[in-house]
Amino acid sequence: MDDYEAAHDLLNALIAVYSGRIHAAPGEEAVSLLRQERAPFLAERDSLTPNSRERITEILDLLPERIRSVRAGGADE
Repeated sequence: MDDYEAAHDLLNALIAVYSGRIHAAPGEEAVSLLRQERAPFLAERDSLTPNSRERITEILDLLPERIRSVRAGGADE
């Protein structure tokens, strides 16, 4: 797997974690907040290209911790 694919997979994993939290959210306010937090990652996934080398490196460095944080109930950007 190349770095682009790995970055794309990390974005998908983070989006899936957010989607799971949205599904389990206790109310509409929580759902709205989680959707707002997820939105930039959806956009980034859709716009990421193999030529986005600098951003791919950032995703590979930062997203594993972000995924852990969101799974734990936080969203430290």
